[in-house]
Amino acid sequence: MNAAAAAASQSTLATSAMSAFASPYVLLLLILVSALAIRALFRPGPLDRIPAVGPAGPLTSYFGALLYMFRGKDMIQEGYERYYGGWFKVPLIDRWMVVVSGKKLSEELRSAPDDVFSLDQALLDMLHLDFVFGEKVYMNPIQTTLIQTKMTRAIQELTPDLHDECVLAFEQLMPLTDSKEWTSVPCLDTGRQLSTRINNRILVGPQLCRDQTYINLNLRFIVDIFQCRFLFCLFPKFLEPIVGYLFTNIGTDIKTGMRLLKPVLDERVKALEDADGDWSSQPNDMLSWLIASVPKDETLDTMTRRMLGVNVAAIHTISHTFTHSCYYLAANQQFIGPIRKEVEEVIGADGWTKGAFGKLVLLDSFLREVLRLNGAQALSLNRIALKDYTFSDGTFVPKGTNLCACSLPVHTDPGVYERPQEFDPFRFARMVKEEGAAGKHLFVTTSLDYLPWGHGSHACPGRFFAANQLKLMLAHLLLNYDIELEQPGIVPPRMWFEAAVIPHQTARLLYRKRQA
Repeated sequence: MNAAAAAASQSTLATSAMSAFASPYVLLLLILVSALAIRALFRPGPLDRIPAVGPAGPLTSYFGALLYMFRGKDMIQEGYERYYGGWFKVPLIDRWMVVVSGKKLSEELRSAPDDVFSLDQALLDMLHLDFVFGEKVYMNPIQTTLIQTKMTRAIQELTPDLHDECVLAFEQLMPLTDSKEWTSVPCLDTGRQLSTRINNRILVGPQLCRDQTYINLNLRFIVDIFQCRFLFCLFPKFLEPIVGYLFTNIGTDIKTGMRLLKPVLDERVKALEDADGDWSSQPNDMLSWLIASVPKDETLDTMTRRMLGVNVAAIHTISHTFTHSCYYLAANQQFIGPIRKEVEEVIGADGWTKGAFGKLVLLDSFLREVLRLNGAQALSLNRIALKDYTFSDGTFVPKGTNLCACSLPVHTDPGVYERPQEFDPFRFARMVKEEGAAGKHLFVTTSLDYLPWGHGSHACPGRFFAANQLKLMLAHLLLNYDIELEQPGIVPPRMWFEAAVIPHQTARLLYRKRQA
């Protein structure tokens, strides 16, 4: 076939194809398919009756999700004010987050059985913990049980080791001299280093808690988990293993953790064998408790994931709360005197003990006020619906819906707290005196009016230990240091991302040896 014939043939085929597409039957088919596609795209969904804050269309909601990244706090506040006592939703990249407001609905969400609304499954789904930690860890969270039981009960006997590490860590990260000149350190970075090291003293012991590579690994792992979340939002579920392997650092983090943990684990197992299984020969820390509690077939990989998981929530909460606290104290020097005087009297009488920390009423009130305005999230009571459910007000939520309740809007509601926008460090100490209910307003006490720790049976299990460590760190700081800010009297502004608050990341804390 010559070129002219080939060209003619192709022209004929093209004309025939165009004629076919011009057929009224084909045009009708195309119109029908297009109509079905449009209907599928725009058809009402089960959540459509819940009002949205921000754009709500099938396509414009993605713009809303982008807005939520940078205006999440404001959008949640708007929803709370417009729909108080009811419902609203905010768009994320891959889902809607349905939010309840008001005590009645919040309590109904909180008190629903775990087979209706699940916290564990919500975290698994949102943070892709099946990829990060593996099925053996998230299906059998032994480390969480140990935090709720052994760690909470052992706070008193663990406190001397924590104090020992606290003193040494401060000496190395914020060394004191006899000079009256100020030294500056990056407050958030220093807080993260301090909290990670002190926390890990009773997780993995003195050898590993002082290993800078191990400290950096735990700090990096937290960031890598949240990077996973945003990356996985862009891909279907079945691609997660491939995407995770190729584009995240989780695998590298686990390998680094295994390399660092192996010598310590081997040493402890050998010591246990040499002691004929006498557990009294083992250090009293999380690693030893895990060795005694995990299944016989536990691998180094799984043990490493458990230890890294224990650090995730603890480091984030303790380091951020410590940093916020330093900013408030340094910017408001008048707060320091009363708290410092209380610390001197109580520690002088009772020493560095859990019992002493329980008597630090002003410091406890100060910390509770810090978290009232700076809880990790503007939302709380995160759940996912495991089955269809209709609330008492008639609102239907289908299986798979992500739900939560407002927290920051509650904490700044003038109907709940007097002068709610004002930072009042002794607010809760006064409330204890006025109401005569000491336990009601403690730093670790939860309620529907105070939700930084969650509330009810799923409230943060590590909050008692976190409170103990925060009081230890701040008491040591106040007894030994003077602190100031580069811009005196001005608390460095927070940064919000979606519903999460982060202390100012670059502000520097000025310090010197205590002068008076």
